[in-house]
Amino acid sequence: MGWSWANELSRLGHQVSVLTRADNRAAIEREPRPNIEFLYYDLPRWTQRCRKLSAGKSLYYVLWQWFAARYIRKLFPELPFDVVQHVTYVSVRYPSFMGSLGIPFYFGPVAGGEIVPHGLRADFSFGQKSREVVRDFSNALVPLDPMMRGVFNRADKIFVTPDTLALIPRRVRHKCEIEMPVYLTREYLCKAAAIAKRSSHRVLYAGRLIDWKGLDIALYAIHHLKQWNLDVRFTIVGDGPARAKLRKLANKLGISQVVEWAGWVSQSTLEEHYRTASALLFPSLRDAGVTVILEALAHGLPVVCADLGGPGVIVNQHCGRVIATAHKRREQLASDFAEAVREILTTTELHKRLSDGARARARQFDFERLVGSIYTLRCSSLKDDSVRELAESSL
Repeated sequence: MGWSWANELSRLGHQVSVLTRADNRAAIEREPRPNIEFLYYDLPRWTQRCRKLSAGKSLYYVLWQWFAARYIRKLFPELPFDVVQHVTYVSVRYPSFMGSLGIPFYFGPVAGGEIVPHGLRADFSFGQKSREVVRDFSNALVPLDPMMRGVFNRADKIFVTPDTLALIPRRVRHKCEIEMPVYLTREYLCKAAAIAKRSSHRVLYAGRLIDWKGLDIALYAIHHLKQWNLDVRFTIVGDGPARAKLRKLANKLGISQVVEWAGWVSQSTLEEHYRTASALLFPSLRDAGVTVILEALAHGLPVVCADLGGPGVIVNQHCGRVIATAHKRREQLASDFAEAVREILTTTELHKRLSDGARARARQFDFERLVGSIYTLRCSSLKDDSVRELAESSL
């Protein structure tokens, strides 16, 4: 996100300075961007040891944000910037102190308000159930957190996902605009426009293998499809702590012969999967915004997802199927997912229509359009067409 924001701002003619951690210098300098100024700041090396502790990463991040704002004031006493924007982390639970610089401050896009419905947590491991409770508690604290209240008060614009809007105090919601935290570059959209070679009845999932991604629901859906005598194959790209449990479930359901566990693959290999699959099955229960969904749509791949979080916002009836989750148990969801996949795989005209709609939908998430929509109004109010933008990002 940080890299894409910097590139798109620069491409639109803005003078961009990116403040990031010194650890990122080597990677950045391997792909130099002559029109972007990179500013590097890190806390003393001894403080970085705390990042290895359980809560150390969060503590380090907050401290970095605090001292990074002081660093900018010291480096630029007269602040030659028109706007400062917090880009990453993309989380409403972490503060930025760039609003203290006294120039227009944009916070986001940020997410984090997405939750797993309580009725769908029953099959989670004890550890995952505990993490969901901690997440619920953390979200409840956001409107009360004095640091986050300071961020919201100082921000001129706050960009949030639909589910995250509820965590913003009502008195500052007039500053909020709904924006998803994932977009695609124009280069990717053009590259993905290549003609696909679909394999009959091949379904794809790509992402981490963790409880709240809903892969158990996907496996039960594949089981239903096999019971309905549909010759389907399911490719799972990715890995994670739930892999062993999911493989055991596949064996139990008798579908291990039609499930391919691809593990993590290169981006080029993933794109080949997009081009050869017939549908993306993505039953995640609380993702904010998923790049894999946009990438699949860009390749003309219809998507079947739940009506939760970002996927439920991005996907519509013209590019896939969105499964309602309210008051349903996992067994009913698995059946609904299976029926949606069967409809797409067995109806040629529908698949063609959804594939065309998928490409059209992906183009609506063009990164250039997002950046342009946020900064066009700001530019028109300035005498000079060029805005000097400070993008604060941990990349």
